Amino acid sequence: MIQLTDVTLTFPDGDGRITAVDRARLLVPAGTVAALTGPSGSGKSSVLAVAAGLIRPDSGSVEVAGVDVAALSPKAATDFRRTRLGIVFQQSNLLPSLTATEQLCALHALGGRTSRASRTATRDRAAELLAAVGLADQADKRPHQLSGGQRQRVNIARALMNEPDALVVDEPTSALDHERGSAIIDLILELTATSGAATLLVTHDRTHLDRMDQVLVMQDGRLTAGSAELARQV
Repeated sequence: MIQLTDVTLTFPDGDGRITAVDRARLLVPAGTVAALTGPSGSGKSSVLAVAAGLIRPDSGSVEVAGVDVAALSPKAATDFRRTRLGIVFQQSNLLPSLTATEQLCALHALGGRTSRASRTATRDRAAELLAAVGLADQADKRPHQLSGGQRQRVNIARALMNEPDALVVDEPTSALDHERGSAIIDLILELTATSGAATLLVTHDRTHLDRMDQVLVMQDGRLTAGSAELARQV
């Protein structure tokens, strides 16, 4: 579950402050996908950063999988993201020298030293996820050998390596054509349902909103529950 309650976030602006998020409320139950849409500069990315514990809000609570991430220390927030949260960035940000399998294993190894048995389990988990995203036959390929859609699939698989309780996804189809974008949305919906994670997805692509469990509309820092039809009017 991802739940924001009365979250307000401001940033310095000259002698004053500008409000990026104004008393936002949302609830994303486990196993569902909530699409967050709205005009550029409306505060969507700020909501995503708050939900991921990357930014501490001025006020309000941010509960992810039963943990108030807004109350965590910076180190504890980092540990939380590493172990219980999956983040899918707009750009895949894959390491050029690593294969698809190694991209997933490297993320899992960031926590420190691992035993041989643990390394074997990690590679098995990576193979399982690459198969789940349709890339079993691309496991030994490096980023330059993969298409844009395939790189984004690796990005999604990497976010699932820690078996997260929640996913935050930033514009996963922005660099893809409609067909590849639709395939990525299919994948996110399927993996959310099978993993039971709560998924908050920021998107400008309104063609897929009818398929989401809920649609949230952001405008001028204010967040409202809406519908696919309402979102298309904003």
